Amino acid sequence: MHLRRNMARILLVEDDADVQTVVSEFLGTIGHHVVSASSAVQARLILAGQRIDLALIDCLMSGEQGDSLAEHVVNLEIPTILTSGDPLFIENLTEQPLPFLAKPFRLSALEEVITRILQHHGGNEPATASD
Repeated sequence: MHLRRNMARILLVEDDADVQTVVSEFLGTIGHHVVSASSAVQARLILAGQRIDLALIDCLMSGEQGDSLAEHVVNLEIPTILTSGDPLFIENLTEQPLPFLAKPFRLSALEEVITRILQHHGGNEPATASD
């Protein structure tokens, strides 16, 4: 018997291809549908045309920065998690109201944050038993 959940459509905005691949594959293995973007421009196009339940956004990217994109996403009432591996960004994060994961982060920590946010926002239905 396996547990099946109605999982989320997650927008992953990450300009590092290796990080994007690892995180996307992990989220897929735990049952989420992942839509990936490597820039804020791509992310905005996805947001304009698809239902997204949660966004995971890298703060420092080429072009528009992730915190600016996150503001747009929050205005769309989509729960958002920010990530960064930049020590200066992390150091200056005191005023950030959004959930934040410092890179490198454990995939289990990412899963915990996503689960907590989805449960809080009603985007994750309880698990149901199936064959």
